[in-house]
Amino acid sequence: MTKKTKEAIKTSAVIVLVIAAVLALWIYPLNQSGKIASRPDEPAKAYNPADFGLISDSLSLDTEDNIQISGHFGHAVLDSAASAKGTVFLLHGLFSDGSSQLAKAATLTADGFNVIVYDQRAYGQSGGEYRSGGYFESNDLQSIIARLYLEDRLVRPVIIWGEDHGGSAALRIWREENRIDYVVAENPVVTGRDWQKRVVAHDELSAPEFMLGLVWWWLKQKSGYEISAEESDISDHYGWAMLNKEGRFLTMACGSANTPNNEYIRELKDFGGNWLVVECADSSLFENNRDEVYTAVMNLLVKDTGLTEE
Repeated sequence: MTKKTKEAIKTSAVIVLVIAAVLALWIYPLNQSGKIASRPDEPAKAYNPADFGLISDSLSLDTEDNIQISGHFGHAVLDSAASAKGTVFLLHGLFSDGSSQLAKAATLTADGFNVIVYDQRAYGQSGGEYRSGGYFESNDLQSIIARLYLEDRLVRPVIIWGEDHGGSAALRIWREENRIDYVVAENPVVTGRDWQKRVVAHDELSAPEFMLGLVWWWLKQKSGYEISAEESDISDHYGWAMLNKEGRFLTMACGSANTPNNEYIRELKDFGGNWLVVECADSSLFENNRDEVYTAVMNLLVKDTGLTEE
């Protein structure tokens, strides 16, 4: 083998190693980041609340960043002289859409509550290509509350019952939105890292933890949305709720011996507050513990529903 040939082989080997390094450390992580932050691959499906016995109107609005949110306003089942007990917003989790909330909605409307169910951004029938783990979803929630308030359809008390990033969205916006009276956070997303790891595990992505920070960079480049690691953390919002709304929120989580399975939620529990920890898979807390969960939520609500504007 000539010296020239050896040099050519060495050069080729270096090029191959460089390409492999670029693929491993940049292109592949960016691809995985896109899968984490983008709309799920499942095709959007229409669903009919009437199949669950709900009497409802369709609900549609455009957010501040021009994303259309689609959902339904379920009417309370009432005697002719009665009025609704309140308004419950049911926010679905990371791996579902509004249809997953219809069983809860049917129970609540039968019990005299008006119920709002909608597909969060980048899910189901709603628009948007990117999700944020609760950050921008909180703005969407506030827009819907404001819309219903202006239409005089917001019966107090207003209860937000959110799963995963839905629970996170409620806790984030509560400080600014005084029309929210109670929050039920079901397995809430605690930080951006928590959100990323949940999606990685559920979607069986090969995304080592060291590269998950790229998700925020990717999201900004693709959508223009910028979220810092600090902004993705709900700890401050949770602490605010402890100080200002101590008796008006309930956090529920899957776990055992009163200890949540999720490491981030375990840290959140150290703040205190009202908790219900039950044995379940993260996606089946209500389904597997309906009576216990519903009782805990109803016990949270005060008997006197004549709440005034703060």
